[in-house]
Amino acid sequence: MTEGGELTDLDIALYRELLAHPESSLSQAAAALTTTPDDLDKPAATLQEIGLIATTDGEHYTAVNPSLAEMSSLGSEELELNARRVAVEARRAAIRRVIPDWDDVVRNRTTQTSVEVVRDPEARRNVLMHYAEQCRFEVLSVAPGRGPTKIDTQTRTANLYSLGRGVVTRALYQHIALRDRSARSYLRDLAVHGARIRLAPTVPGRSIVVDREVALLPAPPNEPGSWLAVVREPNVVAWIVSTFEQLWADASPLDELLDQQHIEPEVDETRLAILRLMSDGEKDEAISRRLSISVRTCRRHIADYMAQVGATSRFQAGVIASRNGHLDIPPPP
Repeated sequence: MTEGGELTDLDIALYRELLAHPESSLSQAAAALTTTPDDLDKPAATLQEIGLIATTDGEHYTAVNPSLAEMSSLGSEELELNARRVAVEARRAAIRRVIPDWDDVVRNRTTQTSVEVVRDPEARRNVLMHYAEQCRFEVLSVAPGRGPTKIDTQTRTANLYSLGRGVVTRALYQHIALRDRSARSYLRDLAVHGARIRLAPTVPGRSIVVDREVALLPAPPNEPGSWLAVVREPNVVAWIVSTFEQLWADASPLDELLDQQHIEPEVDETRLAILRLMSDGEKDEAISRRLSISVRTCRRHIADYMAQVGATSRFQAGVIASRNGHLDIPPPP
Protein backbone atom coordinates (compact mmCIF):
# COMPACT_ATOMS: atom_id res chain seq x y z
CA MET A 1 0.00 0.00 0.00
CA THR A 2 1.28 3.47 -0.89
CA GLU A 3 1.73 6.33 1.60
CA GLY A 4 -1.52 7.76 0.28
CA GLY A 5 -3.40 4.61 1.32
CA GLU A 6 -3.81 3.15 -2.16
CA LEU A 7 -3.16 -0.49 -3.06
CA THR A 8 -0.05 -1.14 -5.12
CA ASP A 9 -0.08 -3.15 -8.35
CA LEU A 10 1.44 -6.12 -6.47
CA ASP A 11 -1.26 -5.86 -3.77
CA ILE A 12 -3.97 -6.07 -6.42
CA ALA A 13 -2.18 -8.84 -8.33
CA LEU A 14 -1.98 -10.97 -5.16
CA TYR A 15 -5.66 -10.38 -4.37
CA ARG A 16 -6.67 -11.43 -7.88
CA GLU A 17 -4.49 -14.54 -7.70
CA LEU A 18 -6.02 -15.61 -4.37
CA LEU A 19 -9.47 -14.82 -5.75
CA ALA A 20 -8.82 -17.16 -8.69
CA HIS A 21 -7.09 -19.83 -6.57
CA PRO A 22 -8.45 -19.92 -2.99
CA GLU A 23 -6.42 -21.58 -0.23
CA SER A 24 -3.14 -20.89 -2.05
CA SER A 25 0.07 -20.40 -0.13
CA LEU A 26 2.32 -17.40 -0.74
CA SER A 27 4.80 -19.74 -2.44
CA GLN A 28 2.15 -20.89 -4.88
CA ALA A 29 0.97 -17.33 -5.49
CA ALA A 30 4.56 -16.15 -5.96
CA ALA A 31 5.16 -18.80 -8.61
CA ALA A 32 2.04 -17.74 -10.48
CA LEU A 33 3.06 -14.06 -10.27
CA THR A 34 6.70 -14.77 -11.18
CA THR A 35 8.02 -13.22 -7.96
CA THR A 36 9.33 -14.50 -4.63
CA PRO A 37 7.39 -15.34 -1.45
CA ASP A 38 9.40 -12.68 0.41
CA ASP A 39 8.13 -10.03 -2.02
CA LEU A 40 4.56 -11.05 -1.15
CA ASP A 41 4.94 -10.80 2.65
CA LYS A 42 4.11 -7.08 2.75
CA PRO A 43 1.19 -7.24 0.25
CA ALA A 44 -0.26 -10.20 2.15
CA ALA A 45 0.00 -8.32 5.46
CA THR A 46 -1.61 -5.25 3.91
CA LEU A 47 -4.52 -7.19 2.39
CA GLN A 48 -5.06 -9.10 5.61
CA GLU A 49 -4.98 -5.89 7.69
CA ILE A 50 -7.78 -4.28 5.68
CA GLY A 51 -9.76 -7.53 5.53
CA LEU A 52 -9.42 -8.37 1.84
CA ILE A 53 -7.84 -11.77 2.47
CA ALA A 54 -8.16 -14.28 5.29
CA THR A 55 -6.23 -17.33 6.51
CA THR A 56 -7.15 -20.18 8.81
CA ASP A 57 -3.73 -21.73 9.30
CA GLY A 58 -1.38 -18.80 8.69
CA GLU A 59 -0.08 -20.38 5.50
CA HIS A 60 -2.97 -20.58 3.02
CA TYR A 61 -5.00 -17.52 2.04
CA THR A 62 -8.39 -16.87 0.46
CA ALA A 63 -9.77 -13.64 -1.03
CA VAL A 64 -12.66 -12.01 0.88
CA ASN A 65 -15.68 -10.28 -0.65
CA PRO A 66 -14.78 -6.51 -0.76
CA SER A 67 -18.18 -5.48 0.63
CA LEU A 68 -17.74 -7.85 3.57
CA ALA A 69 -14.20 -6.57 4.10
CA GLU A 70 -15.49 -2.99 4.11
CA MET A 71 -18.14 -3.74 6.73
CA SER A 72 -15.83 -5.69 9.00
CA SER A 73 -12.84 -3.36 8.65
CA LEU A 74 -14.58 0.02 8.69
CA GLY A 75 -17.77 -0.69 10.57
CA SER A 76 -16.45 0.30 14.01
CA GLU A 77 -14.60 3.33 12.64
CA GLU A 78 -17.73 4.57 10.86
CA LEU A 79 -19.73 4.20 14.05
CA GLU A 80 -17.12 6.27 15.89
CA LEU A 81 -17.08 8.93 13.14
CA ASN A 82 -20.86 9.14 13.16
CA ALA A 83 -20.86 9.55 16.93
CA ARG A 84 -18.26 12.34 16.68
CA ARG A 85 -20.25 14.00 13.88
CA VAL A 86 -23.38 13.98 16.03
CA ALA A 87 -21.40 15.47 18.94
CA VAL A 88 -19.98 18.23 16.69
CA GLU A 89 -23.41 19.14 15.36
CA ALA A 90 -24.81 19.20 18.87
CA ARG A 91 -22.04 21.58 19.97
CA ARG A 92 -22.62 23.73 16.89
CA ALA A 93 -26.33 23.95 17.68
CA ALA A 94 -25.58 24.86 21.30
CA ILE A 95 -23.23 27.68 20.22
CA ARG A 96 -25.64 29.04 17.62
CA ARG A 97 -28.48 29.02 20.10
CA VAL A 98 -27.02 32.03 21.92
CA ILE A 99 -26.21 34.08 18.78
CA PRO A 100 -29.51 36.02 19.10
CA ASP A 101 -28.61 36.91 22.70
CA TRP A 102 -25.22 38.24 21.59
CA ASP A 103 -26.78 40.26 18.77
CA ASP A 104 -29.44 41.71 21.11
CA VAL A 105 -26.78 42.95 23.52
CA VAL A 106 -24.79 44.58 20.73
CA ARG A 107 -27.90 46.22 19.27
CA ASN A 108 -28.92 47.59 22.69
CA ARG A 109 -25.41 48.91 23.21
CA THR A 110 -25.63 50.63 19.82
CA THR A 111 -28.67 52.63 20.87
CA GLN A 112 -27.06 53.65 24.16
CA THR A 113 -23.59 54.87 23.12
CA SER A 114 -22.19 56.60 20.04
CA VAL A 115 -18.59 55.72 20.95
CA GLU A 116 -17.43 52.64 22.86
CA VAL A 117 -13.85 51.73 23.77
CA VAL A 118 -13.11 48.00 24.03
CA ARG A 119 -9.89 47.05 25.82
CA ASP A 120 -10.13 43.33 26.56
CA PRO A 121 -8.34 41.32 23.80
CA GLU A 122 -11.04 38.65 23.63
CA ALA A 123 -13.75 41.30 23.53
CA ARG A 124 -11.93 43.03 20.64
CA ARG A 125 -11.88 39.79 18.66
CA ASN A 126 -15.57 39.27 19.43
CA VAL A 127 -16.43 42.75 18.18
CA LEU A 128 -14.46 42.29 14.95
CA MET A 129 -16.10 38.93 14.25
CA HIS A 130 -19.53 40.32 15.11
CA TYR A 131 -19.28 43.06 12.50
CA ALA A 132 -17.82 40.63 9.98
CA GLU A 133 -20.95 38.53 10.43
CA GLN A 134 -23.38 41.47 10.48
CA CYS A 135 -21.83 43.37 7.55
CA ARG A 136 -24.32 43.50 4.69
CA PHE A 137 -22.62 45.08 1.69
CA GLU A 138 -19.33 46.96 2.22
CA VAL A 139 -16.12 47.20 4.26
CA LEU A 140 -13.66 50.09 3.92
CA SER A 141 -10.24 49.54 5.50
CA VAL A 142 -7.12 51.68 6.01
CA ALA A 143 -3.81 50.24 7.26
CA PRO A 144 -0.72 52.46 7.67
CA GLY A 145 2.88 51.30 7.96
CA ARG A 146 4.59 48.21 6.56
CA GLY A 147 1.40 46.17 6.48
CA PRO A 148 -0.23 43.50 8.65
CA THR A 149 1.20 43.06 12.16
CA LYS A 150 0.32 40.59 14.89
CA ILE A 151 -2.44 42.95 16.00
CA ASP A 152 -3.78 43.23 12.46
CA THR A 153 -3.98 39.46 12.09
CA GLN A 154 -6.94 39.56 14.49
CA THR A 155 -8.94 40.97 11.56
CA ARG A 156 -7.74 38.40 9.01
CA THR A 157 -10.42 35.83 9.81
CA ALA A 158 -13.09 38.54 9.80
CA ASN A 159 -11.87 39.89 6.43
CA LEU A 160 -11.88 36.52 4.69
CA TYR A 161 -15.24 35.65 6.25
CA SER A 162 -16.78 38.85 4.83
CA LEU A 163 -15.21 38.31 1.41
CA GLY A 164 -16.54 34.76 1.37
CA ARG A 165 -20.05 36.14 1.79
CA GLY A 166 -19.67 38.49 -1.16
CA VAL A 167 -19.17 41.70 0.85
CA VAL A 168 -17.39 44.38 -1.21
CA THR A 169 -14.06 45.14 0.45
CA ARG A 170 -11.81 48.08 -0.39
CA ALA A 171 -8.50 48.38 1.47
CA LEU A 172 -5.89 51.14 1.50
CA TYR A 173 -2.24 50.44 2.37
CA GLN A 174 1.01 52.40 2.13
CA HIS A 175 3.59 51.83 -0.61
CA ILE A 176 6.05 50.73 2.08
CA ALA A 177 3.96 47.59 2.62
CA LEU A 178 5.23 46.21 -0.69
CA ARG A 179 8.77 46.03 0.70
CA ASP A 180 7.77 43.32 3.16
CA ARG A 181 7.38 39.78 1.80
CA SER A 182 4.73 38.69 4.29
CA ALA A 183 2.73 41.88 3.68
CA ARG A 184 2.83 41.35 -0.10
CA SER A 185 1.65 37.78 0.37
CA TYR A 186 -1.18 38.94 2.64
CA LEU A 187 -2.33 41.59 0.15
CA ARG A 188 -2.24 39.11 -2.74
CA ASP A 189 -4.25 36.69 -0.60
CA LEU A 190 -6.93 39.32 0.03
CA ALA A 191 -6.98 40.26 -3.66
CA VAL A 192 -7.38 36.62 -4.72
CA HIS A 193 -10.42 36.40 -2.43
CA GLY A 194 -11.98 39.44 -4.11
CA ALA A 195 -10.73 42.46 -2.16
CA ARG A 196 -9.93 45.68 -4.08
CA ILE A 197 -6.62 47.04 -2.82
CA ARG A 198 -4.88 50.33 -3.50
CA LEU A 199 -1.71 51.88 -2.09
CA ALA A 200 -0.77 55.48 -1.33
CA PRO A 201 2.42 57.18 -0.13
CA THR A 202 0.79 58.07 3.20
CA VAL A 203 -2.48 57.13 4.90
CA PRO A 204 -4.05 58.12 8.23
CA GLY A 205 -4.43 55.80 11.22
CA ARG A 206 -5.89 52.31 11.08
CA SER A 207 -9.65 52.19 10.52
CA ILE A 208 -12.41 49.85 9.39
CA VAL A 209 -15.83 51.14 8.30
CA VAL A 210 -18.71 48.66 8.12
CA ASP A 211 -21.67 49.44 5.85
CA ARG A 212 -20.91 53.16 6.30
CA GLU A 213 -22.62 52.92 9.68
CA VAL A 214 -19.92 51.84 12.16
CA ALA A 215 -16.21 52.73 12.28
CA LEU A 216 -13.73 50.53 14.13
CA LEU A 217 -10.59 52.43 15.17
CA PRO A 218 -7.79 50.34 16.74
CA ALA A 219 -5.15 51.92 18.95
CA PRO A 220 -2.01 53.12 17.12
CA PRO A 221 0.78 50.47 17.27
CA ASN A 222 3.15 52.80 19.15
CA GLU A 223 0.62 53.69 21.85
CA PRO A 224 0.93 51.84 25.19
CA GLY A 225 -1.94 49.45 25.79
CA SER A 226 -4.40 48.15 23.22
CA TRP A 227 -7.94 49.25 22.59
CA LEU A 228 -10.59 49.35 19.89
CA ALA A 229 -12.92 52.35 19.53
CA VAL A 230 -16.34 51.49 18.09
CA VAL A 231 -17.80 54.70 16.62
CA ARG A 232 -21.48 54.85 15.67
CA GLU A 233 -21.96 58.62 15.52
CA PRO A 234 -23.21 59.20 11.92
CA ASN A 235 -21.39 62.51 11.39
CA VAL A 236 -18.04 61.07 12.51
CA VAL A 237 -18.50 57.93 10.40
CA ALA A 238 -19.42 60.09 7.39
CA TRP A 239 -16.22 62.14 7.87
CA ILE A 240 -14.11 58.95 7.99
CA VAL A 241 -15.79 57.66 4.81
CA SER A 242 -15.23 60.98 3.03
CA THR A 243 -11.52 60.91 3.96
CA PHE A 244 -11.27 57.33 2.70
CA GLU A 245 -12.84 58.20 -0.66
CA GLN A 246 -10.41 61.10 -1.19
CA LEU A 247 -7.43 58.86 -0.48
CA TRP A 248 -8.86 56.07 -2.62
CA ALA A 249 -9.24 58.35 -5.64
CA ASP A 250 -5.53 59.28 -5.51
CA ALA A 251 -4.17 55.82 -4.65
CA SER A 252 -2.72 53.26 -7.09
CA PRO A 253 -4.16 49.74 -7.64
CA LEU A 254 -2.14 46.86 -6.19
CA ASP A 255 -1.79 44.99 -9.51
CA GLU A 256 -0.47 48.11 -11.23
CA LEU A 257 2.21 48.64 -8.61
CA LEU A 258 3.24 44.98 -8.54
CA ASP A 259 3.68 45.09 -12.33
CA GLN A 260 5.49 48.43 -12.56
CA GLN A 261 7.17 49.19 -9.25
CA HIS A 262 10.60 47.77 -8.49
CA ILE A 263 10.32 46.10 -5.10
CA GLU A 264 13.40 46.65 -3.00
CA PRO A 265 14.80 43.29 -1.86
CA GLU A 266 15.03 42.67 1.86
CA VAL A 267 18.68 42.86 2.92
CA ASP A 268 19.57 42.65 6.61
CA GLU A 269 23.06 42.96 8.10
CA THR A 270 23.80 39.24 7.78
CA ARG A 271 22.78 39.15 4.14
CA LEU A 272 24.77 42.30 3.39
CA ALA A 273 27.86 40.69 4.92
CA ILE A 274 27.31 37.54 2.85
CA LEU A 275 26.98 39.60 -0.35
CA ARG A 276 30.20 41.49 0.40
CA LEU A 277 32.14 38.28 1.07
CA MET A 278 30.68 36.68 -2.07
CA SER A 279 31.89 39.66 -4.09
CA ASP A 280 35.38 39.07 -2.62
CA GLY A 281 35.31 35.52 -3.98
CA GLU A 282 34.86 33.73 -0.65
CA LYS A 283 33.33 30.23 -0.69
CA ASP A 284 30.24 29.30 1.31
CA GLU A 285 32.25 27.42 3.93
CA ALA A 286 34.60 30.38 4.49
CA ILE A 287 31.68 32.83 4.68
CA SER A 288 29.98 30.59 7.25
CA ARG A 289 33.08 30.52 9.44
CA ARG A 290 33.61 34.27 9.15
CA LEU A 291 30.02 35.07 10.15
CA SER A 292 29.56 32.19 12.65
CA ILE A 293 26.55 30.78 10.82
CA SER A 294 25.91 27.36 9.33
CA VAL A 295 26.60 26.63 5.67
CA ARG A 296 22.91 25.84 5.23
CA THR A 297 21.91 29.27 6.60
CA CYS A 298 24.47 30.96 4.35
CA ARG A 299 23.12 29.20 1.27
CA ARG A 300 19.52 29.96 2.27
CA HIS A 301 20.33 33.68 2.47
CA ILE A 302 21.93 33.54 -0.97
CA ALA A 303 19.01 31.60 -2.48
CA ASP A 304 16.46 34.00 -0.94
CA TYR A 305 18.30 37.03 -2.31
CA MET A 306 18.52 35.47 -5.78
CA ALA A 307 14.79 34.75 -5.71
CA GLN A 308 13.98 38.31 -4.60
CA VAL A 309 16.01 40.00 -7.33
CA GLY A 310 15.20 37.40 -10.01
CA ALA A 311 18.80 36.27 -10.49
CA THR A 312 19.48 32.91 -12.18
CA SER A 313 23.12 32.68 -11.08
CA ARG A 314 25.34 33.91 -8.29
CA PHE A 315 27.26 36.07 -10.73
CA GLN A 316 24.04 37.78 -11.81
CA ALA A 317 23.05 38.21 -8.15
CA GLY A 318 26.39 39.93 -7.52
CA VAL A 319 25.87 42.28 -10.47
CA ILE A 320 22.39 43.19 -9.20
CA ALA A 321 23.67 43.69 -5.65
CA SER A 322 26.32 46.06 -6.96
CA ARG A 323 23.84 47.91 -9.14
CA ASN A 324 21.43 48.30 -6.19
CA GLY A 325 24.23 49.70 -4.04
CA HIS A 326 24.09 46.87 -1.51
CA LEU A 327 27.84 46.32 -1.69
CA ASP A 328 28.45 50.00 -0.97
CA ILE A 329 26.56 50.08 2.34
CA PRO A 330 29.16 50.30 5.12
CA PRO A 331 29.08 47.54 7.76
CA PRO A 332 27.82 48.50 11.22
CA PRO A 333 30.52 49.74 13.65
